[in-house]
Amino acid sequence: MPVSTRIPLLTAAVVVALQGLVFLVLAVLDLSGLVSGRIAVGVGIGILLLLVGAGLVAAAVGLARGAHVARGPAVVAQLIGLGLAWSLRQPDPNTGDNRAVAVAIAVSALVVLGSLATGPARRALADDYEA
Repeated sequence: MPVSTRIPLLTAAVVVALQGLVFLVLAVLDLSGLVSGRIAVGVGIGILLLLVGAGLVAAAVGLARGAHVARGPAVVAQLIGLGLAWSLRQPDPNTGDNRAVAVAIAVSALVVLGSLATGPARRALADDYEA
């Protein structure tokens, strides 16, 4: 794969990998802070966070390798992230001001989507790509 194709793919892969690592850290924190009255909910959320984190890391590896099957999960995760960022744009009386988190999620999602929308990345991730 030419270098001009690798740059947007590697950019997207690095950001998606970082997102996956954040989910894995959140999973560990959730599972290590279980409360006795909510063990089942805590374990369920922890397992979900682990699965999402592992899926994002797997998608990042696929993007770095130029595997076209990694594009769909990466794009869907970014679209979900944009929706989450939109919902966090207003301060919440229960959780406080999450606008910095919303900005971080939105910026990372837009970087990934922008990188995957470039011509070289689209060609590299096409089903019928020829080097």
